[in-house]
Amino acid sequence: MGASEYSKGKGSRRFPGRGGGIGKQKNADSWRSRTTHAVESPALLGEKAEQVNYQGRSKKDVSELAYLLDQAFARAGIPYAVEPVSAFWCPALTVFVPASLREKAADIILQLEAQDHKLAAPRRLHEEPPAEHHRSMKSIHAEDVPAHLKDHPWEFAVYSEFAVYSERDGPLWRHKLIYRALVFRNRNHTLYGVKEWLDPGAPRDLSKMARRIVIDEKFRQSLITDDPRIPDIWAKLGLLPEY
Repeated sequence: MGASEYSKGKGSRRFPGRGGGIGKQKNADSWRSRTTHAVESPALLGEKAEQVNYQGRSKKDVSELAYLLDQAFARAGIPYAVEPVSAFWCPALTVFVPASLREKAADIILQLEAQDHKLAAPRRLHEEPPAEHHRSMKSIHAEDVPAHLKDHPWEFAVYSEFAVYSERDGPLWRHKLIYRALVFRNRNHTLYGVKEWLDPGAPRDLSKMARRIVIDEKFRQSLITDDPRIPDIWAKLGLLPEY
């Protein structure tokens, strides 16, 4: 049976969640309408452009970040261009500003990020949780590591803390995630690293993040730490329940 003249064949099909469709296009570009003071490209800034990154919490969307940035830069008189970052963990913007104004722009972005996180100051691994907190730890593996890195020396585990409470003093206990850390070490246990999140920015599946640590040396080095308490976290592996 021949194909219908209306059939576009398999090539026109889109996987669920992929780009395409008028509704998706409108949602994808919604941030543009909120950057009324931005120029269309870094080339229009009038001098050499430098990059500054603006990262928000997971409860915000890109359009909200764009609006806050646009208003702050407009008040400060900073011309800029901006691009959204398709981030799995949380929304983010790549911002381009004139080189002469980079420090001023970076200070403003730091203030915006601090205000965004002011309701929840970051915890640290050495802080012991209160008695009513539940802790767990689970060993994980990096996902889809390239063949030439299969024998990498890095070991990974996820450490989590949950607030335990009952709703309306009822018999049913609830666990709310308040802190999560991806900890890693080399096979010889001479190097340690950590990546921390606070709820609601803490992802559940960290195998892809572990993969990035394996393949991206610059990113991995940024997470290496000499905090002597992190080995103590590893000592809890097998002693704490898995989440």
